[in-house]
Amino acid sequence: MVSVLLRKILFFGWVLLSVRGFGQTPPKINVIYGKQHIYTVETPNGWINDKEFAASVGLVSFFYARQDSLKQPKSYFYTMGYDKDEKNRTLKSFISGDMETFRKKYPGFEFKQDDITPPRGVTKAEKYSFFNLTDRYREEVVYLETESSVLVCAFSAFSKEDYTNYRKAFKLFVASLHYRGNDPKRFIEWYKRGK
Repeated sequence: MVSVLLRKILFFGWVLLSVRGFGQTPPKINVIYGKQHIYTVETPNGWINDKEFAASVGLVSFFYARQDSLKQPKSYFYTMGYDKDEKNRTLKSFISGDMETFRKKYPGFEFKQDDITPPRGVTKAEKYSFFNLTDRYREEVVYLETESSVLVCAFSAFSKEDYTNYRKAFKLFVASLHYRGNDPKRFIEWYKRGK
């Protein structure tokens, strides 16, 4: 009697766990590439990648929380890859250029820099937190260097509350980045074959 009851409990527990697992939607994978880089990132749960808006401002991705769809301005993050060229041969020169842009836009800005563990395929990674900005609360930028490119993940928060609420989503977003190499054509052909 006890074993029959125990089997029923275990069976219904298994069914309940199985149904919950089926109800979850897998994260949406975004493929970002240029001539000499390709990588993927996941859209965080509860977030939207507004590709149409991204294209209108010269980006390939623009993520914001679904609950903030009507909010203006809305906190956001994006990622973009830049192939190395004569001007930007290293991570250091790329960051120097970004710092100069920040200095022009926010003369009194301050920042804190941290080294972070680079994902596989990335040779160096640095994170900068910018504050004392005139039009937003804070901006965080993660710079990732590969053999042939610099990948950037940026998070702009327009309030302290948004910064606190969305910082974890940004960390997960950066952690989901998977560098796929410096030959986009090969990866895209492989990806299409798998679908």
